[in-house]
Amino acid sequence: MTEEFTKAPLHNPHDIRVLIIDDQPSSGALIKNILDSINITTVDIATDSDSAFQLCKNTRYDLMIIDFHLEPNLNGSELLAAIRKRNHISSHCGVVFISGDRTPEVIVTSMSIHADSFLTKPLNIGKLKKRVIAIYQACLLRQPIYTALDNHQTSHAIELCRQLLLYKGHNLEIEILLIDLLIEQQDWQQATQLLTTFSQHTNNHKLILRQARLKHRLDETQAAIHCLRSLIKQVPLYVEAYDELATLLQQQHRYNDAKVIAQQAMVLTPGICHRSLLVAQLAADTNDLPLFFKAGKVLATHLPIIGNDWIASFAEFTAIFEQLVSQQLSLPQKLLISLKTIQQHAKRRLTYKQQATLADFSHITLARFAFSTQQPLKAKRRLLHGLARYYGKMSQAPTAIMIDALPLLIHFGETRLIGEIYQALMSGDLLDDYSYRRLAQLGGNKFLIANIRLLISQLVTAKSMLNHDPHRAYCIYQTILRDYPYCTEAHLGRITCLLPQPQFTDNHINDSLYLIKKMPLPPPLSGWFTQLQQQIKDEKTIINV
Repeated sequence: MTEEFTKAPLHNPHDIRVLIIDDQPSSGALIKNILDSINITTVDIATDSDSAFQLCKNTRYDLMIIDFHLEPNLNGSELLAAIRKRNHISSHCGVVFISGDRTPEVIVTSMSIHADSFLTKPLNIGKLKKRVIAIYQACLLRQPIYTALDNHQTSHAIELCRQLLLYKGHNLEIEILLIDLLIEQQDWQQATQLLTTFSQHTNNHKLILRQARLKHRLDETQAAIHCLRSLIKQVPLYVEAYDELATLLQQQHRYNDAKVIAQQAMVLTPGICHRSLLVAQLAADTNDLPLFFKAGKVLATHLPIIGNDWIASFAEFTAIFEQLVSQQLSLPQKLLISLKTIQQHAKRRLTYKQQATLADFSHITLARFAFSTQQPLKAKRRLLHGLARYYGKMSQAPTAIMIDALPLLIHFGETRLIGEIYQALMSGDLLDDYSYRRLAQLGGNKFLIANIRLLISQLVTAKSMLNHDPHRAYCIYQTILRDYPYCTEAHLGRITCLLPQPQFTDNHINDSLYLIKKMPLPPPLSGWFTQLQQQIKDEKTIINV
């Protein structure tokens, strides 16, 4: 028996560090007084998201008490998810949600992000006291296990779960965690045996969900589907069961059935983005336009406004939109108008700074749409307008914007911006799931990567010859433009080669000017272009004289 579990967890109330997050100072003060009555005195209060982040960054709390409804357009579940993503709280930290709103949406949303408890206002003082102590005791028990998981020691975490259950007996939270870890490790036999044993203590809905998962892993998918349908009837607010069932039906290509289940989950928790995105995907798979845009509206009006998660979610929705457009034989313009309506819903929810980012992303989306409808020049102008704010500071661009811009940049041969994005991605934070998948798709195209490397080499060679061998440089630029007819650097190079040559007419120069004017160019290309424009102006002045 390890030392972690040889003694019952004791608590000194003065040692419990609690953070109360409530936008009503009077409510936070009331809770603090209740905690003080049971000698919990190390208590901080945050009245907004900024102060909550700062406090969590400076202090490792044992327990957080969060009001569900906080600032406009921000609820407690979104704030908790953002704090967890930044690793500002420990994985074993206890969480209690409180709210005077008792609607299923609030309760289910709160509990679906792994909170320990939900209490309704007005608070019952006795119940709050008991719940706080009980949750802190549970935190002490699970702390060694979660520490092992944080250190990627899954086998050790499994052993700690076993020891705790052996020493302490039935503990539903630890039993579920142990089953999840065994399933993750693909130890089907142990998971099956323990599930049978644990189910003798209680027929809890969370254990039934694990039974369904295990059946699916053992290729008993139909039995798993039946199990999940029964579970939803028994516990209609258990939204994780809807998720599991919708995913299984989707994998079985039963898209219409999956769509019905996924939509029910979205209605229960409209603030959870991955559920509206699943509905959008299933709607696209079944060519259900009304449901697709309904899911889009739900997503847009519930986007998480902290950080850049919102743009990743919106980018994923837009990618599904492109799939939907490709399936239509007509009316793509109507679809585009509907997408713009969704963007307007999102704009009303976002902050001023985020609205500017949405405008950038919209330019890139419209660029992709213009390119798909054979309007390459319009596409390039839109693309560069979407990236212009980040010239010279690409690391400040959200990864979703950079990733969505890359395919078009590659097609147009914009190697300067490709290089900037590559450097930003290599030196930046971990990619979100959407960006990771999109980048993996690009990275898997070895032919495409080889062509870009060749293009970079050709551009470097041509520029090095501009002064001492302009004819050779011109030939290289011409070769590049056959493969990349919209490559800005190649057009600038060609103009540079042509200007001193009287045998070439203005038409050759004008062709290149037409393809690069009226669009923001990144440095140093913008400076090069300005220099050429002045040179052309001077040449015309000399001719007129």
